[in-house]
Amino acid sequence: MDRLPFILAHPADEYACGNYRVRWPFDMLLRSGLAQGVVSSYFLDPRTLVDLAPDVVVFQRVLELDQLSAMRWYRRVLPHAFLVFELDDLITDIPGDNRFSGLFYRQTLDRLQQGISLCDRLVVSTPALAEAYASLAREVVVSTNALPNVPWASLTGRRRQGGGPRVGWAGSAGHLGDLKILYSVVKATADLVDWVFFGAVPNVLRRYAVEVHASVSIDQYPAKLASLDLDLAVAPLQVHPYNDAKSNLRLLELGAMGYPVICSAGVGAFDYDLPVTWVENRPDAWIEAIVAAIGDRVALARQGDALRQAIHKDWLMDGRAPVWASAWGLSC
Repeated sequence: MDRLPFILAHPADEYACGNYRVRWPFDMLLRSGLAQGVVSSYFLDPRTLVDLAPDVVVFQRVLELDQLSAMRWYRRVLPHAFLVFELDDLITDIPGDNRFSGLFYRQTLDRLQQGISLCDRLVVSTPALAEAYASLAREVVVSTNALPNVPWASLTGRRRQGGGPRVGWAGSAGHLGDLKILYSVVKATADLVDWVFFGAVPNVLRRYAVEVHASVSIDQYPAKLASLDLDLAVAPLQVHPYNDAKSNLRLLELGAMGYPVICSAGVGAFDYDLPVTWVENRPDAWIEAIVAAIGDRVALARQGDALRQAIHKDWLMDGRAPVWASAWGLSC
């Protein structure tokens, strides 16, 4: 029996990026019988590396100087291994009001170039990222984000549970700048809809909400999102290169619940062939779109069903095993 290729994967964190881009694709490849391997949150010593003899090593968003040094001896110790650099954000151009912008160095581009140059391939989540960083890499491959079948394929939000239409937003502290788009919109529509917020929400919006739910761990996130019971979800994003390079993950997560979605127009993250409603980032346009949507809640529910069906058809991870295997240098 032929030996399965061995993957050593180093995710950058334990949050969405590390899971969606490394841990969950890795698990999918093992379940599919396409690879074996191990995931490690820390870099290994040379002796352990030689003993493992990985065929593929996946590094995610390596920027620390000690990690870059470790990558260099990985390259020396594993001359025949296929090294992959994984990246899913435009970290050299983050909006100033994104709270995570201060976490990156002024030398981010230089450090990024060092790490990518040590690898055989750069794997990114969107074509915009591939274009932005193509000059840094020997080769760039796009492997788009998708939802793990478990639990996303089996969850769905309830709708029309009585009372006014429930309109909601879910997001992290990194999206507070995007939320500013809705400040006057929420105030203007607070008497028409029940606003529901999940995640990091400023006080200026809390006062108009019927419910505010605190952030939860990533393993609890899908079930919590389903429990919001929304009639309509909103996904505002600033028009900015950073958001142009982001994936459509927010649409996938909301749509998998069966929630119909209104999202910002003119932003690359939402420029996908999905049955959502796009609206320009003007308060009057957002207000008009929300009022029109809640005017026919039967039609609104149908839109949510159509979005969920589209995601189940094309955007679940188990159907992407050959794509991920190829992106990480495995021959299927």
